[in-house]
Amino acid sequence: MNSSIFFPNLWRFLGLVAVQTIVLNEASLTLEGYCNVLLYPLFILFLPIKMPVPATVVLGFLVGLTVDMFIGTIGVNASAGALSGYARAIILHRFSNKGGYSGKEPIASPVYFGWRWFISVAAVFFAVHLFWYFAMAHFTPNYLLEKILPQTIIGWLLTMPVVLIFTRLFYPKF
Repeated sequence: MNSSIFFPNLWRFLGLVAVQTIVLNEASLTLEGYCNVLLYPLFILFLPIKMPVPATVVLGFLVGLTVDMFIGTIGVNASAGALSGYARAIILHRFSNKGGYSGKEPIASPVYFGWRWFISVAAVFFAVHLFWYFAMAHFTPNYLLEKILPQTIIGWLLTMPVVLIFTRLFYPKF
């Protein structure tokens, strides 16, 4: 990975982990953990489109593990990050045009694809991530209707505006 792509991703990694662990985790604790806003998956979504899936899975696992280390959850974010790294390729493939990605668009950002495309991709991506996150947090299908789905829906409704605001403020190009 050349430095023009490495450093923006490094700063994004550090910034999103800091915002997640310092600000957003504290907000979810005050609401007794029922309303979580997860912003760190943007790091996974904004990785280069042409990055191989195994590398994306490993980086998703690492960002999730880093968040886990700071907030004291053991493997929940790491698991969700790894799954999101894998699911990202499927989601991007589903939303690609018929010719695929040309390489002129290095990341899945509104700069390259427009806001409508980005909102669609981010909505599906974060729904998958949040569902898996809450499924791993409760780790039993008995809580599917009682806790997992309601927390996923509430988390998605709270996370999406934060994602859009963050993306608009920082408007990532690389």
